[in-house]
Amino acid sequence: MKGIVLVGGGLAAATAASTLRQEGFTGRIVLAGEEVERPYERPPLSKEFLQGRSLRETVFVHPAGWYREHDVELRLGSRVTRLDRAAQQVTLADGTAEPLRRRAAGDRVDATATGAAGR
Repeated sequence: MKGIVLVGGGLAAATAASTLRQEGFTGRIVLAGEEVERPYERPPLSKEFLQGRSLRETVFVHPAGWYREHDVELRLGSRVTRLDRAAQQVTLADGTAEPLRRRAAGDRVDATATGAAGR
């Protein structure tokens, strides 16, 4: 079954997955990102956790079991190397191809949440 692949493992992708489920999307959702940890919020990481003012678990967007409970496949440590709109798939660095959902007439947006790299 074709689904939605969220490219980027940060706050925007995790929020998109959550919103899709809240809005009733029942198809396959794959969240692929280079990070080896599940999506986390960067400001709390740098401001509270690293200064010892919060617990590690508080920086993550969702609790550890949320992705499994909401049927969102995490592809952590998986850099996307190619987006092929004609073939309707993305390719990961390991060569795995993930099919994309064909947009329906009523669909309004495609999203890529690749984030940014720190300097």
